[in-house]
Amino acid sequence: MSEPLVEIKNLRKSFGELTVLRDVSLSVRPNEVVSVIGPSGSGKSTLLRCATLLETMDGGELTYLGQKAAYTDGSGRCVYASKEELKRIRGYFGLVFQSFNLFPHFSVLRNVTDAAIVAHRIPKEEAVETAMRLLTQFGLSDKADSYPCQLSGGQQQRVSIVRALALNPKVIYFDEPTSALDPELTGEVLKVIKELASEHMTMIIVTHEMNFAKEVSDRVIFMENGLIQVEGTPEEVFSSENERVRGFVGKLSG
Repeated sequence: MSEPLVEIKNLRKSFGELTVLRDVSLSVRPNEVVSVIGPSGSGKSTLLRCATLLETMDGGELTYLGQKAAYTDGSGRCVYASKEELKRIRGYFGLVFQSFNLFPHFSVLRNVTDAAIVAHRIPKEEAVETAMRLLTQFGLSDKADSYPCQLSGGQQQRVSIVRALALNPKVIYFDEPTSALDPELTGEVLKVIKELASEHMTMIIVTHEMNFAKEVSDRVIFMENGLIQVEGTPEEVFSSENERVRGFVGKLSG
C-alpha cells in the first residue's frame, strides 16, 4: 500500500462553547476519491478548512506525505510547522469553494494564473500556457478574457476548478461544489469532477449529491455531530443498516 497522501488523526475543533469536530481521524491515499456526506452542522466543511489550513486545529495531527503540518505537543497544545514548511505543504493541495471565490476585477485567465505567478513564482509564460491548456480541456478557452460577471455559475465553478488544477496539486478538496448552482448547471460541474476521477486525481469532496457520491467515490464518509459515524465503500454506506444514514441518504436520494 502506498503512503497516505493526507492523514488526519484525532482532530478536535471548537468555536467557543460549540464543539464542531470530536477526535476525527481520516487517511486518504493517492488516487482515492473520498466523499464526505452528512447533515448541515455535522462538521464537514470545518474538517476541510482545518485540512487546508484555513482554520487552526485545537488538537490532533495533520500530515501530508509524511510531513507534519500540525500536531499536539506534550502539553496538549496544537503546534504548527514553520512558515516555510507550511508554504511547501500548501502546494500539495487545492481547494474549490462552494461560492467560486473568483476575483471579480480579474479576467478568467488572470484568476487562473495569478497565484501561480505571484505566490509560486512560476514564469508568466509557463503559467499562461498551463492555464490555456486547462481552460481548453474544460471547454473554457473562449472565456479567457471574460470577467466572472460575464459567466454562468457553472462556468465560474469550472474556472475555480481550473485555478486549483493550475498549481498541479496532489489532492483537491471540494466544499459543496454545486450548492450555489441552479440544478441545470450542476451537471456540467459534476461532469468535470467525474473526468478528474477518471484521471485518478486524488479528491476529498463534501457533497449533498448522493447519486454522484455513489458513482464517483472509492470511499464515502457519513458525519454527524462532529464525528465520523459510518465509513466504507459506496455500497457499504448506502446500504448501511444505520437508521440515521438510511434516513439521510433516502431523503436526499429521493
